Amino acid sequence: MPTVVVDGLRVDYLDAGVGLPLVFVPGLFGSAEWFSYQVSGLSNRYRVLAFSLRQARGMARYSLDLLVNDLARFLDRMRIHEAVVVGHTLGAMVALKFAATHPERVPAVVAVSAAPSFAGAAEEDIVEHLSPGEFVDEGFWARLWKKITRKAPAPIDDSDPLAHLIKHGSVDRVTLHARLRVMREEDVTPILADVQAPTLVVAGARDWSRVLAGSQLIDEAAPNSAIEIIEDADHFCFFTRHDLFNALVDDFVGSEVPRL
Repeated sequence: MPTVVVDGLRVDYLDAGVGLPLVFVPGLFGSAEWFSYQVSGLSNRYRVLAFSLRQARGMARYSLDLLVNDLARFLDRMRIHEAVVVGHTLGAMVALKFAATHPERVPAVVAVSAAPSFAGAAEEDIVEHLSPGEFVDEGFWARLWKKITRKAPAPIDDSDPLAHLIKHGSVDRVTLHARLRVMREEDVTPILADVQAPTLVVAGARDWSRVLAGSQLIDEAAPNSAIEIIEDADHFCFFTRHDLFNALVDDFVGSEVPRL
């Protein structure tokens, strides 16, 4: 995977296609590679980018504003002034705040499996509902033992429809708790009225009730919004129902955004 240095921060990213830029922002456990179906499925009509959020190790403060600023700097580094921003859960919070604070840069925004806040939700409940698989806390001694014994990691069950997401999940425990804190302490509800760009809210019908209720709230509060609930889809509707998801995004962008 290519990387780019943005003001000293190394960022993993994917970039394919030409035309109107679509930028995908991952969520709690995600990485750029989670959007491989969007990169392959939409890059014949758009320039499709995805990037991985920064880790939290060694940082005194990890915040939503920091992640929003990272998105702005990533776009600057890629020489992109305007882009449709598509965010998944935590990434949707980033996308919505970026759209509210940088309206000149966002012709449209897509919030996927999103809620404006997760205040009051227990960390373990968020992890249980938003993780593609079991999170294993691999501490220092476990990593050292693996290095000494050179044992290969346990194989991932390729028959699992979320195997790709599990394999490319990108989070350590410090980062996980930092992101959970952001999701539980931040609330983008007050700025949703400032999101003037056309907004598409997408969720899976089998997602966590907290996410489904939050998606409805975003749709009601954003001035120019529409909502699509994908039947027989869960929290990872962009992956497990990628063909339908890509078609929804393509139709939305094609109808709402003039070509740059």
